Amino acid sequence: LSALELEGSGQYGVNLYDPAAHNLRVASIAVSDGTTGPSTEQEVIIANRPWMLELVAPDARNLSVQSLLVLQFGLLVALLLSFVARLLTQQAVEDEAALEWYAEQSSIRNSLTRELNHRVKNTLANVLSIIALTRRRSDSLDGFAESLTGRIRALSATHDLLTQSDWSTTPVRDVVQAELAPYAMDDDGHTLELSGPAVDLAPNDALLLGLAVHELATNAAKYGALSEPGGKIEVRWSLLDDDRAELIWQERGGPPVENDGSRGFGLDLIERIVAHELGNPVDLTFDPKGVRCVLVVPVRKPSAFIPRAAQS
Repeated sequence: LSALELEGSGQYGVNLYDPAAHNLRVASIAVSDGTTGPSTEQEVIIANRPWMLELVAPDARNLSVQSLLVLQFGLLVALLLSFVARLLTQQAVEDEAALEWYAEQSSIRNSLTRELNHRVKNTLANVLSIIALTRRRSDSLDGFAESLTGRIRALSATHDLLTQSDWSTTPVRDVVQAELAPYAMDDDGHTLELSGPAVDLAPNDALLLGLAVHELATNAAKYGALSEPGGKIEVRWSLLDDDRAELIWQERGGPPVENDGSRGFGLDLIERIVAHELGNPVDLTFDPKGVRCVLVVPVRKPSAFIPRAAQS
């Protein structure tokens, strides 16, 4: 045993038993890490006496320090690979979502571009019709320029309202107020009364209504209730049903009205453009007490004029 101690037994244990003393262990070299595994015994004769020599191997289930290091390194590499895989998977999901978002934005942009082209064409068609009718009813270049300028401004005022609402819907009240704004701040004691429920109009219908109100207001300023102090204009609107609204323009307190058809009133514009585009006739009455005009305007659902992409 002393020789084994000098040589070093590595991880093996050596025990020496005296069989005569009921296997009393008289010498031992312990296993280096304190664990035991399989053992083997061999009887040996020392000094003419039988002894039992036991060789004990280390526990095979325990790993060496090198094996533990390799195992820890492997686990670390596995965790690192798992983390990298998770990052790559998350990035792939984010990239896919970004591609879907860009595709959706491209579809919305294309839809809005087509809608814008359609609305620009409608507006230009209205402008061309206004120019043609204004030229036909004008006696001089100055009169033509003045009438055309006023009508283009009327379109512009309604355009401003549509821009504020992102070209979705515009309330009837806002359209009427925008066109009557120049006459609401004068000092001639004119009275403007507006009454009606909340009714929203589609963009093109709002443009046409604004143009009609402008023509009525222009005529009232030249020949009707707005041409004399104390004149009164009452504008009332109501829903006839789910798809139509009725607007009534009534003048009071102006000079007596004569239906001679020669006063430059934009009757052609209202009947040929507004009534035709709105799809409903215009009832225009030259009552001696004041002009009365009844307009029927369609009330459309947003799905009928808002692009599908914009609704989402």
